Amino acid sequence: MFKKLLAGFFLVSLASSISAQAVWEETFDGGNTLPAGWTQTTLASDGGWKVGIPSALSSSAFPIPASTGNVLGTNDDGCNCNKSVDQVMTPEIDLTAYPDTALYLMFDIFYLNATYQGATESLSLLASTDGGTTWVTLTALQGAGAWVKPRFFDISSFAGQSVRFGFLYNDGGGWLYGAVIDNIRVVLKDNILKANLSSVGVARFIDAIPASFTYDRFLAGGEMEVTGSVNNPGFVPITSFDVTVTNGLNSITESYTGLNVDLGQSATFSVPVTISEGTNSYDVSISNINGGDDNDLTDNAGTASILGVTPAPGRVVVVEEGTGTWCGWCPRGTVMMDFLAEEHPDHVAAIAVHNGDPMVVSTYDTGLGGVISGYPSGLVDRQSTPFDPTDFEAAMLDRITVESPVAVSQEVEWDEVTRKATVHSKLNFNEAVNGAYRIAVVFTEDGVTGTSAAYGQTNYYSGGGNGPMGGFESLGSTVPASASVYNHVARAIVGGFNGALNSVPTANVAGSEHVYTSEWTVPATMDIEKMHAVTLFIRQSPKVIVNAAQTGVPYTSVAANEPTTESISVRMFPNPVVDEATIKLQLAENSDVQIRVINTMGAVVAERNYANVAGETSLPFRVGTLPTGAYILSVNAGGKTIAKNFVISR
Repeated sequence: MFKKLLAGFFLVSLASSISAQAVWEETFDGGNTLPAGWTQTTLASDGGWKVGIPSALSSSAFPIPASTGNVLGTNDDGCNCNKSVDQVMTPEIDLTAYPDTALYLMFDIFYLNATYQGATESLSLLASTDGGTTWVTLTALQGAGAWVKPRFFDISSFAGQSVRFGFLYNDGGGWLYGAVIDNIRVVLKDNILKANLSSVGVARFIDAIPASFTYDRFLAGGEMEVTGSVNNPGFVPITSFDVTVTNGLNSITESYTGLNVDLGQSATFSVPVTISEGTNSYDVSISNINGGDDNDLTDNAGTASILGVTPAPGRVVVVEEGTGTWCGWCPRGTVMMDFLAEEHPDHVAAIAVHNGDPMVVSTYDTGLGGVISGYPSGLVDRQSTPFDPTDFEAAMLDRITVESPVAVSQEVEWDEVTRKATVHSKLNFNEAVNGAYRIAVVFTEDGVTGTSAAYGQTNYYSGGGNGPMGGFESLGSTVPASASVYNHVARAIVGGFNGALNSVPTANVAGSEHVYTSEWTVPATMDIEKMHAVTLFIRQSPKVIVNAAQTGVPYTSVAANEPTTESISVRMFPNPVVDEATIKLQLAENSDVQIRVINTMGAVVAERNYANVAGETSLPFRVGTLPTGAYILSVNAGGKTIAKNFVISR
């Protein structure tokens, strides 16, 4: 039997431990056996609760995240044995010296509270005041996919007594996971203000899904958020704090007020930044806690970084998603594919390959279905690793900087009478390319609808129980055909999933050009005005889409290096700028032009507006009193914005 690793295991614990005065504690670092005075009862064949480092207590489906030193854990996954009464108990803790005192029990915990094959595990916190003869349950502990540091409970009712505490794990009679605890202690409540910066990173927020997505790189000129958490390891609630983010040249401070962050809780923050090309490093600090300083300033700072990248010239990344109207999780793919197409129209060809519904293209469905990991999931440039739709953008960013040895373009002819689309796929070899390569041409359609019930989308996000998902949470469990619209729908793949045999020569010298022509007759039920053609240039072994081109139907290409009539061209020289530079614009038609200079914290530090600019125009740019450093030049004309990185250097 194979049990999958739960996705939650990949989460990283961000909380920090409580720094209160302990009257009793155990870290389990004194050896690899239960400490003196600890006892347990178990029916498990592996001995029940054990002490050791996390890796020694882990198993394939229950990998325990790292912690400092030893931990105490019971692993049901590792033995698949009877752990229905795995109870471990502390020695007797003498609290008679603390009558009428506010006391808390605290411990770090890693426990999933998971269900597998119909069985659910449980973990309870117990207490005994008669030396362990009788036990009462204080609470049932809840699960999380990472260490929680700490869990805490008010045990003031035991002040002035002697008490033992216990942890009772029950695998529910099934093959479950387990539980781990560390750093258990009884502490006195104090009135000292404490705060720490418990996490910091760079993330992107997607409007349709109120969640953050962490990247190690992003497109230069794009906007991200420096995010983090402020944790309260003390008993005094945190009501306000300031966050300062600096990249060494510019800084921004934001205040957070009206809070009530209690013991062990965290407050999150996010500060918008604009990404420059190259490494973007940010120093982050918190200050002005409740209007002053907390007791320890050493844990109030952190750093984060992200790489700003520029797409390789002419690169188009192909994202092929497996989906179907029967698939209740596939609204996630719908939302993410629309997001990709809207955010990166010049760099991404989004293709929705349907399975088991009226929009199936059998050849495409069979080819993709044999290599993805389920629905929804997909491939990015046909790499061997399938991705969940929420990971499509990050995977695209890894591919977009990979320079292609071949520039791909296409011309698409359209015959209204015969409804025949003819695609001339052009390959310009920037370097010698030899071996097995093929061309496939995909036709996609947006705005696809249907009247039969099979066009209705099954929707597991209905009601919001599985979180928000681009509005699907407000729709029914089946979105009726009358309300379902599908974009990026694959309508044909000319040449087959792997491409047409003999569509590319096996030997191609640098500087050569090859044109491959293919045809497809578009059914009358499809709207040609909502269709795109996508040329895929596919390496056969190992399989990968080297490059692609995507255009509407029909489409006539322009000469090499000539700007299209749909775009604007922006050049700035010299770069770096010492005192003055020239901005050269090439506009296809008369437009009002807005030029902004943005620092790396996202603040607009200079702005100029020009009315009715046309053709090729040169505009002077003087840096004035702007400090040295990296900036972004943002040019908006005719509703299109182009961003360029530049540096001021004196």
